[in-house]
Amino acid sequence: MRVQADDQKAQLDWLTRELRTHMRKLPKRHQLVAAARHAQALFEINAARLPCGHIACGAGCASCCNAHVGVEMAEAFVILEFLRETRKDDALADLLARTGDRAREVGGLDPAARWAARVPCGFLDRDSGNCTIYEARPLACRGYNSTERRACDEAAARGDSDAGIPADGERLGRSRLVRQALARATAAVLAAEPDDHVKLHSAVTAAANAGDALSWQRDRRKRKAR
Repeated sequence: MRVQADDQKAQLDWLTRELRTHMRKLPKRHQLVAAARHAQALFEINAARLPCGHIACGAGCASCCNAHVGVEMAEAFVILEFLRETRKDDALADLLARTGDRAREVGGLDPAARWAARVPCGFLDRDSGNCTIYEARPLACRGYNSTERRACDEAAARGDSDAGIPADGERLGRSRLVRQALARATAAVLAAEPDDHVKLHSAVTAAANAGDALSWQRDRRKRKAR
């Protein structure tokens, strides 16, 4: 997957078609989750071909986990399914309750204020610094890779979003392209224009409240029809 300026539109169109084709093979109840998983897999396959020796991110490095993360609702259902598969009922209920609390705590903050607040992601293990949903993490997290850990740590310690953390632009650009394609593909299923990204904790809370992706789709269509 290439993302040069002169072929971004063609690449976006191809990715959207690829995701829609993948979705059409499945029952409606599985389409949103399948599209998000396929989008994440496409990014990972493509990113694996890029040089990685300059990437500073690693296990226990969690500075960026204080940042604003926008996701597609399809990705929120991937996370919800992952949590249901890996948590017992009581632990899941507790985590989702805390996720709702975190959504209310940071949901109204813009990206700069969210960073300055230094409130860690609710899915971060504070002791180890590891992501507890790493396998299901959204494209925004997959695509943001720092090339200088010290800069990340210093920016996080100061709560300074203008510190100029050096990121791998190639991976970031490609993840954004896949996210745009996912937004377009899932919007087509809903017969609607692509929505703005939803903040991570708010999205997972909304997914949990809906119960499953198909119920969320039906409710969204009803609200759009009013």
